Amino acid sequence: MKSKRMFKVFFISMFVIIGMVGFIPHQSEAQIPELKIGIGIDADTLNPQEHTTTLMQNMSDLIHDNLFYQTPDGKLEGRLATKYEVSKDGLTYTIYLRKGVKFSDGTPFDAKAAKLTFDRALDPKMRVPLRFAIAMIKDVKIVDDHTLKIELKYPFAPFAPTLSLTITSPISPAAIEKYGEDVRTKPVGAGPYILKEWVKGDRIVMVRNENYYGKKPTVEKITFKIIPEDATREAMLKTGQIDVCYKPLPSNVAALKADPNVTVEMPLDTRTIFMGLNCQKGMTKNKLVRQAFNYAVDKKAICNKILFDTAVPMDGPVSPILFGYHRMANQYDYNPEKAKELLKKANFDFNQTVNMRTPMGRYLFDKQVSEAVQAYLQAIGVKTELRTYDWPTYVAGLIKPLDQTELEVFLLGWGPLILDADMGLYGQFHSSVNPPKGLGSAFYSNPEYDKLMDASRMEQDPKKRLEILKKASEMVWDDCPWIWLHVEKFVIAYSKKIKGMVVTSTEKFYPTYITMEK
Repeated sequence: MKSKRMFKVFFISMFVIIGMVGFIPHQSEAQIPELKIGIGIDADTLNPQEHTTTLMQNMSDLIHDNLFYQTPDGKLEGRLATKYEVSKDGLTYTIYLRKGVKFSDGTPFDAKAAKLTFDRALDPKMRVPLRFAIAMIKDVKIVDDHTLKIELKYPFAPFAPTLSLTITSPISPAAIEKYGEDVRTKPVGAGPYILKEWVKGDRIVMVRNENYYGKKPTVEKITFKIIPEDATREAMLKTGQIDVCYKPLPSNVAALKADPNVTVEMPLDTRTIFMGLNCQKGMTKNKLVRQAFNYAVDKKAICNKILFDTAVPMDGPVSPILFGYHRMANQYDYNPEKAKELLKKANFDFNQTVNMRTPMGRYLFDKQVSEAVQAYLQAIGVKTELRTYDWPTYVAGLIKPLDQTELEVFLLGWGPLILDADMGLYGQFHSSVNPPKGLGSAFYSNPEYDKLMDASRMEQDPKKRLEILKKASEMVWDDCPWIWLHVEKFVIAYSKKIKGMVVTSTEKFYPTYITMEK
């Protein structure tokens, strides 16, 4: 079973070491002067500790680099760290950092800089939306200039791949001192690229870091061109104005696949797309209402007719490719009559209007999917009002505390960046991640669920951990903090001339070492 094979990477016994892989500098391939990438949204920040969005984390990876890199098949490779060791009790990780590395401003990368990153990410005074992912860290100590010792509060089975997350990517200490929190717009890292220009709403431009410690990138300049209209991005790809189209229109994927000048990749993603239902405010406080909304929506029709099979319906609370995924016995198959019965049982007020929110350009056909959900709810007599927002404004609304939030029913996606269900089940539904501390914007709060997820984090036996995650999945599936919509496929289209593009199921792509045919 694929998920079990993945877990072998995660569950590491005493003194397992991951060695340095593929970073002996040598002459690079033929140079590509510029690669133009069309994306649908602008960045809200390029501070790796502040990210909420995979695409922006992808950009940060290019600027800051990672301690470790998780390959598309889930293996770990050394980057800024070369290897690690873990104690027999699973509570202490010794991290060996790469020697001779400098940030792009010339500041040495060492244990002090790496510790500063962890300290900042764990500092409750800082806004770190994904802090839950490293909340098991108790302390980070410097052993010597190139060795860290990380002590955990409890043994956490997937901690090794956690070290590949962007949240652990170091920032130059000199840049932090110089810019303070403005590092979000003036990032300085040790990665293969340097931010050259950021024109809000238009483009983000990176140039090759000529002093990068690893193999010199083949692409000299990367321009992320912000093009909100999907059809425009596709047209620009076909005419050669851009080389890569990030998330094209689902309705046009078949035509792009048939185009001899275009390559389309679409691996099943870790990302689930859902309609969050506020569990503590508004009409969706009632569990019966939340269940009714799930029965009211035809998820299969959305995947087939709106998304043109670039997604599959959710049949459990996390993506099938994650360790800890379980298909739920009870499925919320399309049943509008049952939805009406549940609303009647809940004494639902059909005179009130349900407020719906959606971004546009962040996910595959996000606005169209929201409009479809709106139509399904209206078909069972629910009055709705749908508003659309640009991504930075939408993100700002997601992190407001309960007494300030306007969220009632809202479209969102969640893409775990390690192949383990913890990042989905804990990262969205544990009460500790409710805004403003985290991104659990449905404000789900269930003490019994919290106990299960806490126990899953401490359990080291894979079989026992699977059982705990199954119980947690069944509980949250029944409580319905979401309308369980679909699991996306990560669709990216690019010029057929490009060879060697790295595309992952965690919704990242790396053009660092591509070649370009003439």
